[in-house]
Amino acid sequence: MSNVLPKDQINEGSQEHTGVIAFFRSLPNVGGACAHIFDRGEYYSVHGDTARLAAATVFHTNAVIKKRGYGAHEMDTVFLSRNNFESFVRELLLVKQYRLSIYRQQTQGKNDWYEEFKASPGNLTQLEDVLFGGVSEQSSSAGIMAVKVTADAAQKVVGVGFVDVASHVIRVCQFLDTDTFTNLEALIVQLGPKECLLPNGEAKTKLAKTLERSGMLITERKRSEFNSSDSVQDLGRLVKGWSSSSTVTSRPEMERTQALAAISAIVKYLELTSDDGNFNQFKCSLYELDQFMRLDTAAIKALHVDSSTGLGASQQQHNGTILSVLDKCRTGPGHRMMARWLRQPLLDIKKIEERHDLVSAFVSSVELRNSVGDQHLRRIPDLPRITRRLARRQATLIDCHKLYQCAEGLPDLCEAIGRYNGSHASILSAIFLTPLQESVGDLSKFVEMVETTVDLEQVRQGQYIIKADFDEELTALKDAMDLSKDSLQSHLRAAANDLGLDAGKTIKLEHNNQHGHFFRVTLKDEKSVRNNRAYQMLDTNKSGVKFRNTRLADADAHYAEHLRKYEQQQASVVTEILNIASGYVEVIQSLSSTLTTLDCIVALASAAVTAPVPYVRPTMLVPGDQSTLELVQCRHPCLELQDSVSYIPNDTVMGADGGKFHIITGPNMGGKSTYLRGVATAVLMAQIGSFVPCTSARIPVMDAILARVGAGDCQQRGVSTFLAEMIETATIIKSATRNSLIIVDELGRGTSTYDGFGIAWAISEHISRDLASYCLFATHFHELTALADVQPSVRNFHVAATTAEDTLTLLYQVLPGPCDRSFGIHCAKIAHFPDKVVEYAKRKAEELEDDFAADDTDDSAETVNNRRRCKKEGEEVIVSALQSAAALSVDELSDEKLEDALSHIRVTAISSQNSYIEHLLAVAAAAAAAS
Repeated sequence: MSNVLPKDQINEGSQEHTGVIAFFRSLPNVGGACAHIFDRGEYYSVHGDTARLAAATVFHTNAVIKKRGYGAHEMDTVFLSRNNFESFVRELLLVKQYRLSIYRQQTQGKNDWYEEFKASPGNLTQLEDVLFGGVSEQSSSAGIMAVKVTADAAQKVVGVGFVDVASHVIRVCQFLDTDTFTNLEALIVQLGPKECLLPNGEAKTKLAKTLERSGMLITERKRSEFNSSDSVQDLGRLVKGWSSSSTVTSRPEMERTQALAAISAIVKYLELTSDDGNFNQFKCSLYELDQFMRLDTAAIKALHVDSSTGLGASQQQHNGTILSVLDKCRTGPGHRMMARWLRQPLLDIKKIEERHDLVSAFVSSVELRNSVGDQHLRRIPDLPRITRRLARRQATLIDCHKLYQCAEGLPDLCEAIGRYNGSHASILSAIFLTPLQESVGDLSKFVEMVETTVDLEQVRQGQYIIKADFDEELTALKDAMDLSKDSLQSHLRAAANDLGLDAGKTIKLEHNNQHGHFFRVTLKDEKSVRNNRAYQMLDTNKSGVKFRNTRLADADAHYAEHLRKYEQQQASVVTEILNIASGYVEVIQSLSSTLTTLDCIVALASAAVTAPVPYVRPTMLVPGDQSTLELVQCRHPCLELQDSVSYIPNDTVMGADGGKFHIITGPNMGGKSTYLRGVATAVLMAQIGSFVPCTSARIPVMDAILARVGAGDCQQRGVSTFLAEMIETATIIKSATRNSLIIVDELGRGTSTYDGFGIAWAISEHISRDLASYCLFATHFHELTALADVQPSVRNFHVAATTAEDTLTLLYQVLPGPCDRSFGIHCAKIAHFPDKVVEYAKRKAEELEDDFAADDTDDSAETVNNRRRCKKEGEEVIVSALQSAAALSVDELSDEKLEDALSHIRVTAISSQNSYIEHLLAVAAAAAAAS
């Protein structure tokens, strides 16, 4: 359908438009991100702020904005075609995260509009078909959460309710948290909700700031809705198996009163109990925070886990996220599960190794991987979507046929898996083969029912009808339809003779929902019907010319009438089939879970073998003080896939004698940030069950990945770059343990040099000494490398670079030891600074540098190293001299002896012939002479 709305479709009568606008003005002003759309039958209209938003996002011009209504009712209005409406709805819900209401007129000509549909980022169910059409959606899984917080001494009791209407899941979670809500942030990352309900008045608190940082839409509701008094009754209706009040009250979930209050708010907001189709459809369970690795929002963004990190679509398509690299899934549910796995890395080493075993089976067998992935999984429909439609009594014969095709292909899938006889055959059989074989048996009666009732021959032609021999009246109507088809074919032959074309080859009889039956010729043969008044032109495009004559139109009308009667007659049979199919919901859900897991495992295996250098299986270690993180030739999985990039891998050894705190120095663009991210990404991939981009890997199970990487601010929330990094760092300090992996990049840049260095030193020492976490700390504060002399767990590394004739060559290798110099001015030259600016920068740097050899302008690496070594040795001599002086007994020595002792200490220090001490003495002498 064209995006241009024909003028003759728009009734611009003043009474109608005035009525719509009057109704629009009467709507309550809920404020915030909310849009109202009016369904006018053949088109849609939006008004006020929503009209201006539609003009900007859909049309990219204000020229489409019209003034409608009269006097006080005049308002900006934009009209939308069906295509524009669908595009606008996707933009509002999936990108801009708006709440949305769609209104329809109950009686034509009256101002009796009512809300037909409503949706929000956390509840897309009612607009699922509009948003995703017939495509197996990759990101349609949405969830909504509610939070209720109460004080408990110095801590807060946080009750969280989570409901995913699409998958019929209810989660109950209650825990203690601090003022920074670190536990809540980790929970948000794991569950991935799109919208959060808060009691009125909470939108300006620290809680709300945490939610906004996670990118969620906040909706305030009445405090009275956060009340657990109705939870027993509501959950008894919604949750399967909880019909009796005694069953509900005995459940452990009922002890989490704050979380139940949050659940009650969601039930009221979504009006779940007002729809009988929701009864006995949900599963409710406790959710424990410690079942998955802790990931904060900063880590998700720093590691570019998925597209929610702010990367554009083009970047994601070019392997810009970990999800885009690993997601080789063939099904919609598989895409969604892979995204969930990346936010829920496992902590149980047995479960991690079980996934590694399954991936190993598919990596080792090309036949198994290609057969299951390319031949079988590609034909699996979106089973969760079918079960939702069956549960709501919205399914059609098309859904039944998709399920039939899936069930029909299961025996072949079982046979393909059963042919594998490798070392992991037993676990492959237990996880996949046995459940699939059980599903084959459970669905055998369903397959038989479909084959008995549905006309599969007609399905191949795109028509979903009941077999004619199922009913006498259907048989008579089918005979009439066959006669109509014969008539249509005779008209095709007649038209071919009339136009001098070959029936079925150069002229074809086709059908679609818009035109019914019509003739089509290619553009090459268009001249044969040009200016022929016996034929009516319907459409012309690159596929050819569509046209028909009066005889074909009459025959098509007869056929359509017979088909309409046939569908009416078969309606009762279809209803009975769908009722029977709805009884298989649990079987389909179980099958879907097995197939989705299989899809993700095959995807991880495909990602491992198709990488430029194949990934390897990591050896997982039980966490402990002696556990060593060892990555050999580690690569970043996203960067190595970029065109014209020859990635240079690096080794990492952390823990035991290798030290758990690594300081990395070196020039900008030298690869420090990439190195940090690469190590953290390898750990994340290992704990979701993936192979890792290394030649070998030994990885202890980490309980968290915490990050402070990159500089960013948020002017809308009044958060500066420095404050943003301080908030992220505070989260790290409060939540990290000795089994956590921390990556920090350029901490302390947003304030003065001395303040920044002081903060960086204090935090580094706290992490290395008190937390004892695994930590990679990239910095330009070269003075921080002295921490290795203070803390035994600290090791210094640098990214290698060389200079020659003012050119900087980056080697991208991480080597032991601190960087011996700064390369900032070289980077300025690479950025094409004017030569005058570069020279002035050199002079100013020489003036400001703490250089005790003022006349030494040689900036070679060897000279700089010598100066730093002399300075360090000189400082040691001075400290020794001061300690000797402090040890003197002032009360017991006379003034002469005291002076002799101090003179001896001075002579001893000078006799060391250290150039740094000589420089200090010269500066002191010059200062004394000047005074």
